[in-house]
Amino acid sequence: MSPDADLETLKKAYRLLAVRWHPDRNPGSQMAEDRFKSVAEAYAVLSDPKKRSRYDELGHEGFGGEFGPKDIFEGFDPSDLFKEFGLPDDRETLSKLLDLSGGDEHDPARLLDFFSGFGQKQGPRRRPPLAGKDLSLPLAVSLREAVFGAFKAAAFNSARGVVKAMVRIPPGTRDGDVVTVPGSVPSPKGPPGDLKVLVNVTPDTDFTVRGQDILTTIRLSGAELASGCAPTVPTLDGKTLRLAVPAGTLPGARLKAAGHGVPGRAGKGSLIVTIQLSG
Repeated sequence: MSPDADLETLKKAYRLLAVRWHPDRNPGSQMAEDRFKSVAEAYAVLSDPKKRSRYDELGHEGFGGEFGPKDIFEGFDPSDLFKEFGLPDDRETLSKLLDLSGGDEHDPARLLDFFSGFGQKQGPRRRPPLAGKDLSLPLAVSLREAVFGAFKAAAFNSARGVVKAMVRIPPGTRDGDVVTVPGSVPSPKGPPGDLKVLVNVTPDTDFTVRGQDILTTIRLSGAELASGCAPTVPTLDGKTLRLAVPAGTLPGARLKAAGHGVPGRAGKGSLIVTIQLSG
């Protein structure tokens, strides 16, 4: 039906719908009752030039937020829906069904179903903005950065060209972990998406990680092992420590330096040093 349909054309269309969903013709049907309420509310608005004009101005959401049932049905005669169709005009029943007693609760969404396609010039309807698409990309980090944490720059192409994002690598990150940078992927419309960074930890030539422990090796001579010594051992964080090697230590022995491992909730793990015999 044309948005410019005249009042009589609108009334006829809505009267037909009202007859179809009238409770007397659909006894015990909750769906019919709900549809009848929708028709009645829409008819009450569209048959009143002032209300119809206000609806055109505000749109569905604006009108539903401003007009309650008392406003919608003000001056409305329910018998007007059933002229020419010979249905009973039980005003008391219709008043209760349509909340004509002045109650404040109603469902503004009911109006929309029957306004659509029956001559209503709908105002602009708000639609939630589409969320931007998330983007996944790999990022190489060193073992040291993964263990102790770091900030790494990541660059990627987007709808707005090349974008650079700063990625925080939390301490204790493992190979294959995913780090999310919320709202860093621009979107042409709506809110931005999230950057999903797949962490690829580059193997280290001197250190490996096992749980919260960091493993490394040092080479000592037979004389050092026989007499005992305190060699300087490099650590993954770039520092050094003195390791006490007892006299008579054998090649292949593992010595532990507590507090020099991977950070965790219960503190740092240990640096496990394997002793090898130098050639």
